[in-house]
Amino acid sequence: MTESADRDTESVASVGRERELTQEESALEAIKAIASGANPTQEAFRLSNEFTDRQTARFWAWLRRLKSRS
Repeated sequence: MTESADRDTESVASVGRERELTQEESALEAIKAIASGANPTQEAFRLSNEFTDRQTARFWAWLRRLKSRS
């Protein structure tokens, strides 16, 4: 592969990482990381924090919608 093709492949891969992963994708990524030697506790906390952040954002959005109806 040429150097320019490598850069294109890397930029396409980085664009894919910029989008938010689904819960399943995050879990699979954590499993792969653990299988590769990552700290299981750290990965579990990362997944837990992502879940909590998503649910908190949903809750606040719901409250904002509720308030805007009043």
